[in-house]
Amino acid sequence: MAEELETDQSDRWRAPAREKRKYLSAFYLYDKDWKFEAVWDDAYYEAAKRLIEGVAKGEYLPAYEGVAGLYLFRHYLEIGLKLVIFHSRWLRDAHANAAREEIEDVKKTHSLKVLWDIAKNECHRIMPAQEWGALDTDFLGACIREFDTVDPDGERFRYHGPRFGVEKDPSKRKAQARTITYKLQVNFAALVDTVEHAHDILDYLDSYMIETYGQNEEWERTLRSL
Repeated sequence: MAEELETDQSDRWRAPAREKRKYLSAFYLYDKDWKFEAVWDDAYYEAAKRLIEGVAKGEYLPAYEGVAGLYLFRHYLEIGLKLVIFHSRWLRDAHANAAREEIEDVKKTHSLKVLWDIAKNECHRIMPAQEWGALDTDFLGACIREFDTVDPDGERFRYHGPRFGVEKDPSKRKAQARTITYKLQVNFAALVDTVEHAHDILDYLDSYMIETYGQNEEWERTLRSL
């Protein structure tokens, strides 16, 4: 036993954590005001899709890649809704573009329910009822409601619990010990289709706003040239 312990200790002293290495800077920052060039919605969507598909196929584990995929997809829903809202506000109405000073910021919130309600109002303001009715918005609404119910503030898939550390109040510790914790069951196989279809709908809505803006801009240029 002593021999085994000595071997374990010896292996630990040779661990990579004890190797002295030169740190190579990962970032090149020239000013405090910076931005990272990325396609944010597609970045989170593609990463979430790959991880969730991997779990559904048995290539990845729910407790590792799975929880990361859930967080990334929930964050994608939030960004996707904010993009639809923002691009809809480029439009004064369906036939005229807004001036830059008229464009409102998107409300700062992590609530998917709040963002979905705003996005629906904006879409109804711009899109014909027939166009909106042709889209599978009931599916998207159901997806958003479920994620909002499970993770209303965007933190349940991000952290291991409500706090890091130990509860100091003895009475609260006892209450926590009596609390029954239920495990969330996740159907990753069903989520594969959900992720893709929700993306298709949000992407359509966002593209509709951008294309409407472009058509209005083109028409306004034509009028100015007459």
